[in-house]
Amino acid sequence: MSTKVEVPVGKEIFPASGTSTAQLQLRPIPECLRAKAASELNENEQTVAQELELLQTWMKQSGHIRGRLEEQFLVGFLRACKHSLERVKQKLDTYYTIRSVLPEVMRNRDPLDPFVRQVIRMGVSVPLPHTVRPDDPKIVLIRADAFDGEVCDFPDVLKVFTMIGDVLLRDDDQMVICGQAAIIDFGHSSSGHLFNFNLSFLRKASILNQQASPLRQKGFHFVNTPKGFDIVLNIFKGLMTEKNRNRTIVSHGSSLESLHKHFPRSILPAELGGELGPVQQFVDEWEQKLIDNRTYLMEEESLGVDESRRRTTNPLAEEKDLFGTAGTFRKLEFD
Repeated sequence: MSTKVEVPVGKEIFPASGTSTAQLQLRPIPECLRAKAASELNENEQTVAQELELLQTWMKQSGHIRGRLEEQFLVGFLRACKHSLERVKQKLDTYYTIRSVLPEVMRNRDPLDPFVRQVIRMGVSVPLPHTVRPDDPKIVLIRADAFDGEVCDFPDVLKVFTMIGDVLLRDDDQMVICGQAAIIDFGHSSSGHLFNFNLSFLRKASILNQQASPLRQKGFHFVNTPKGFDIVLNIFKGLMTEKNRNRTIVSHGSSLESLHKHFPRSILPAELGGELGPVQQFVDEWEQKLIDNRTYLMEEESLGVDESRRRTTNPLAEEKDLFGTAGTFRKLEFD
């Protein structure tokens, strides 16, 4: 049975106890998420306020980071790093450092811009609304065949993907606490998917969505895979962190029956043999949600790092080829 968890914004996450915790501007979370955060993410209700205050002070004093100080934003990083403050600092620094070197992704994030809106309406990445249990990983559907290379480039798609992720990080406690599972659907087009990625950019994108991301990946499921998919999968794995390579990675081929063993029809759209109706309704909902968050998304353009003021080691210093032009994948076509 599908379950949707909705919580109001701007409330305390924990009951008032006479301490500064009561002043936190965080949403309450359901008991099942509180239990999961405590058992799997080392969340201690008595120390969250102090942890957030320490992070806010650290960011203000860092000198080089221009970042968000909102408690709801920062608690997502605490949970992603299982409340290890040193790991949070590293991830926050990486988060803003990699975004600073991806202007093609982080600039012009206006969802009302005609071109950006056109990319949003493609619906390449679509968060699905339901899970079987309220503490299951949330599901993100990636529709590879929705990408139209005649209209936009991969950085444009990644821009919209990142805009959606920014809203989820702030608003979706289930995704932050329980993680996300990706379903990558190559669709039924005769040519499969086309890849024409600059290697340097692809490496930056992988850091953006792994080491720098507070949204934890719980598995990858590929469906309607084209001929020669093993080549794509090997490239995909080569860009993964070791932790993500050890996550569940399943290729279902063209078998929706195989996919349904992992994701029941009740939580999938019609295009995947599900009962939720057409995926377009969720594309439309996210278009409006991004428009509703227009100011928040565009604020990101002013955030990042100032390397001239850095007093610590750049977290990407060992990525020696990151800013080079190591080459481009030739276009791969699968029949």
